[in-house]
Amino acid sequence: GNLSNLIDLLLNNNYNIEGTLPSEVGMLSQLQRLWLPQNNFKGTIPTEVGMLSRLQNLLLGENNFEGAIPSEIGLLKQLSQLKLHHNNIHSAIPSEIGMMSQLQELRLYENNMNGTIPSEVGMLLQLVDLSFAQNSITGTIPSEIGMLKRLQKLELDDNKIDGVIPSEVGKLSQLQRFWLYINNINSTIPPEIGMLSQLQDLLLDRNNITGTIPTEVGNLSMLSK
Repeated sequence: GNLSNLIDLLLNNNYNIEGTLPSEVGMLSQLQRLWLPQNNFKGTIPTEVGMLSRLQNLLLGENNFEGAIPSEIGLLKQLSQLKLHHNNIHSAIPSEIGMMSQLQELRLYENNMNGTIPSEVGMLLQLVDLSFAQNSITGTIPSEIGMLKRLQKLELDDNKIDGVIPSEVGKLSQLQRFWLYINNINSTIPPEIGMLSQLQDLLLDRNNITGTIPTEVGNLSMLSK
């Protein structure tokens, strides 16, 4: 808590650091990079993380964090990377996540997250990489996802998502990967998917998809699988 001028706190890939992330981390007011992945941290992510107004990278993946993602995380207006994957987080995705306007990478895969994908995700206009895979997320894919014009990777596989694939997906002109396998999608494949000219990787298997494959899929000249 006395390291008030600290800019980088990098303790990644140790595997042997354990304990909790203390609330005093919020006092590191100059901090820009907080890297603690691949350790044995447990407990919850302290709400005081929201006080780190200069933070650009928050990497807490591959630990044993549990509980909720604090809504205060939305206060991190400079954050470009948020990686909380491979933990035991068991909450919904907070709608406040849409306030992080500089976010480019959002990786929450391999947790126990529930609830729905908040429509506020559509406010993350700088987002390039989005992964909510391998959770217990329910509900539908919000149509607002079509606002993410820079998105290259969209991984929603292995959840409990149902309803339709929104036609707005066709607006994701930079999308290279779209993984939606192992869900409960119960609609047809929208013809707008043929507008994804950069798409290389499309996985929709193990759903309840109906109808025929639209002829527009033939437009996907970059598709490899």
